[in-house]
Amino acid sequence: MCSVQNKQKSFKADLLKYKPAVYAKKSKVKYVYFYVLDPQSMLEGEPKLKRIRTKFNCYASARERDAAALRYCQEVNRKLAEGWNPLIDSSSKKSFTPTEEVLEAYARQMAKRAKDDVLKPNTYIDYCKRLKRFQKYIEQHPVPYVYMIDRQYVENYLDHIYVDGDCTPRTRNNHLSWLSSLCAYFVDYGYTTVNPCIGISPLRTGEKFRKALEVKDRVRLFEWLEEHDPYFLLACQFQYYTLIRPGELCNLRLKDISLKEQTVFVSHEFSKNRKDGVATLPRVLIHTLIRLRVFDSPSDYYLFGKNFKPSRRKSAANHFAKRWAEVRGILKLPMHYQFYSLKDTGITDIINKVGLNIAKDQARHSSVAVTNHYASRDQMHAHPELKNFE
Repeated sequence: MCSVQNKQKSFKADLLKYKPAVYAKKSKVKYVYFYVLDPQSMLEGEPKLKRIRTKFNCYASARERDAAALRYCQEVNRKLAEGWNPLIDSSSKKSFTPTEEVLEAYARQMAKRAKDDVLKPNTYIDYCKRLKRFQKYIEQHPVPYVYMIDRQYVENYLDHIYVDGDCTPRTRNNHLSWLSSLCAYFVDYGYTTVNPCIGISPLRTGEKFRKALEVKDRVRLFEWLEEHDPYFLLACQFQYYTLIRPGELCNLRLKDISLKEQTVFVSHEFSKNRKDGVATLPRVLIHTLIRLRVFDSPSDYYLFGKNFKPSRRKSAANHFAKRWAEVRGILKLPMHYQFYSLKDTGITDIINKVGLNIAKDQARHSSVAVTNHYASRDQMHAHPELKNFE
């Protein structure tokens, strides 16, 4: 479980946050005054109360003035008790909750979601890493209360990640995405009323490093694997033909495959979008399954276990990438060919041969826009129908 270390500059949680409203009825100028914690003084490390005063001299009669002033006192005191501070734009009932306490609550919430499989293990690990990095920044740039994590603070943190950390625009954008989810948690649980990440634009990113395989390289790869590692060939063919993600491939069981229907079932229990789905099995993939006598194993075996053979124990998702790196080195293929490149290649080839909508369905994407994101630049060509258009 990720935890937030209590190392930042300490501030008393029970610090006096306000003094109730009082009606100065006996003074010459009739007014109501109260005190609230000055946010600027907290940033300077010397918390102080600041007086707020409202005049009530504009009423025609003393009775009306006194009644209005007392009503105002009651309303102000009610709001102050709920955490309201007129000096803070985004105040809420929990605005003055110590930041470290809120981050601890967030960490517990994420751990519970991971335990209940609401968050995937890899997502949870990623959240923990980002939280730890953000907490380290807070230690160096203290924000004692959660409302102080405003847009300026978020932008400063992103600059720290991008400029000081010399990272890529994509990394900076990933941190922005996580921060937005963290601040959404603040809003959902009443710590703030606004998400400060809204309106912060992601940076434009360059072309992705990973690229689809050229036809000659894919043919060479498959031919070499057929001779030297037929079971990893099966894994590569599954990635290329069915477009099933590595994290899903390692969870497939033999019983999920239907030779009669030529389909493979992807359960919502491990699919990325948390929905049941099916992918079509081309004949060439079925021939490989039969040739390797895959179905001689019990139906509840995982399709890819140790050495990518059917097994009672499944293979880890990163084993696909590790074996791929070994094969890539043997065949001296370029670094921008990654195991996931087979999915890019498959989508590109399916679009070329049978169309974009079929590629979308096979990849189980929510829209063709998502599918297009995986397609290679080979799809960007002129339409013959328009070449002679007048």
